[in-house]
Amino acid sequence: MKATITILSVIAILLLVALACVMFFMGGEEVPEPTTQVTTTVTPTTTAAPTEPPTTAAPTTEPTEPPFEASHTPDTDPDAWGVQWAIMAGDQLVESYERPDPIFFGGEDYFALPGVATFRGGSYRQDASYGTAQIVEGSLNQLSKTSVGFLSEAEWIGCGWTGQPLIVKWDAQTRQHMNLYEEKKNKEDLVEVIYAKMDGRIHFLDLEDGSATRDPMYVGMVFKGSGALDPRGYPILYVGSGLAQNGKQPTMFIIDLINCQVMKEFSGYDTFSLRSWYAFDSCPLVDADTDTLIWPGESGILYTMRLNAEYDREAGLVSVEPEAPVKTHYTHTYRQQGRNLGYESSAVVVEQYAYLGDNSGMLQCIDLNTMQMVWTQDVVDDLNSTPLFDWGEDGNGYLYLCPSLEFSNGGTWNDLPICKIDARTGEILWTHELTCCTFDGVSGGALASPLLGRPGTDMEDLLIYSVGRSPSAWKGQVVALDKEDGHVVWQYETANYMWSSPVGIYTEDGKGYVFQADASGNCYLLDGATGEKLSSVALKSTVEASPVVYGNRVVLGSRSGIHIFEIK
Repeated sequence: MKATITILSVIAILLLVALACVMFFMGGEEVPEPTTQVTTTVTPTTTAAPTEPPTTAAPTTEPTEPPFEASHTPDTDPDAWGVQWAIMAGDQLVESYERPDPIFFGGEDYFALPGVATFRGGSYRQDASYGTAQIVEGSLNQLSKTSVGFLSEAEWIGCGWTGQPLIVKWDAQTRQHMNLYEEKKNKEDLVEVIYAKMDGRIHFLDLEDGSATRDPMYVGMVFKGSGALDPRGYPILYVGSGLAQNGKQPTMFIIDLINCQVMKEFSGYDTFSLRSWYAFDSCPLVDADTDTLIWPGESGILYTMRLNAEYDREAGLVSVEPEAPVKTHYTHTYRQQGRNLGYESSAVVVEQYAYLGDNSGMLQCIDLNTMQMVWTQDVVDDLNSTPLFDWGEDGNGYLYLCPSLEFSNGGTWNDLPICKIDARTGEILWTHELTCCTFDGVSGGALASPLLGRPGTDMEDLLIYSVGRSPSAWKGQVVALDKEDGHVVWQYETANYMWSSPVGIYTEDGKGYVFQADASGNCYLLDGATGEKLSSVALKSTVEASPVVYGNRVVLGSRSGIHIFEIK
């Protein structure tokens, strides 16, 4: 969607200039010069190599023109799916709602600092990769492994699904205030890995060598999902637990990363819920301009709350005072058939629209400024994989998604679709079907989230999915599709099924690579344009978590520890 100066705008400017000249020669009042509205071009951009971060928040984004307006068709009308929708503002059920400070997510530039601040990189969820790499050999080299444990009351060990780490290069002023070890505090090029794990702790590592940057923070809850950093560069972590633990229901935590202290926590137990499962595997987002936290829950509630977050850089003090949340819940036809409500995948947010897939197999478009469901679409089965958004060359927006196999025809084997969907209307534009199975209680299909090839590289326009238990029960396949029409460009078969998401690694001259791990801990480096395997490493540990990339370093969690790889 590109900002343009219309013919009418040009005529208006010429008329004003002419009027100014007339007024000048007639001795009248001076006419002020017209101002031109500057709008942001919302098109995919190539991420720059890691640089020294700014010390101010990311700039605000003006709305694009024409506005991106979503609306339903007869087939995607929520009423057609028996949707019942409720909104609660504070402690009051309301018939309608209008957000006083409208939310508007403007593009891919989500984080004000170098790094990866949320699951799959930003509100479009396109990748979890930052910067470019210098690659000569095209081979994987494991640099370090940091062991992680487990909670005594839990069977959940190490790093689980979705389990993506976060990476950030803090500005120098913030680093000096943090409870980092002294040698790390004074390390000018420190890049910190932040990893909330199932051992009930948040781990902090130096990306360069895997050594600890500070003591782990003990919280005492199982973290299966991925945390998120504040996009303004404030030292705040948002992370939710996935299980009841130590007498507590799953909880949303807001954590001060200066001193590693919990500032606020909110129990998932909520009488507004229509489901008695309160976990938070879904990864939150924060709208920087309106200071609003957006957090879906497996209870079927979508929470939004004003944070009143402040960060005093000079004093090294951070604070939040969240207001009472504005939230929604829903039910629909599939609920009556015994399928679960709830959000396990993470939200895609484009401008004011949140796109959420639920456990029943329904994709929803929600206007965050009115908290109303705009459209809904049946996508066959349980959406564990997070969708991906991309702007088309035609100025329209598109979603790509694939479900996992839970309910389809009640069978062990079935065809599951990778779909391209019109983000305005919810209409399905094309599907590519893969045969998958569910075996031994472990779902096949897509639990990994997709990768969109970076513009300007040889992976441009490729949509890459990692699908488990396909083409056979104990295999997986990485499939690269052309995003325009869905035809297969290449496929690569892995030794075991996959829950871990693929990530892209790119050189400055536009060469792309794909890093992928399977459930047995086999890690593959693939040529992004052809799917050819270039290198592999066997971790001999179960991998469910998704990796993150910074330059030519890959960080991946397994059930036995946290691994850092270098792409040579």
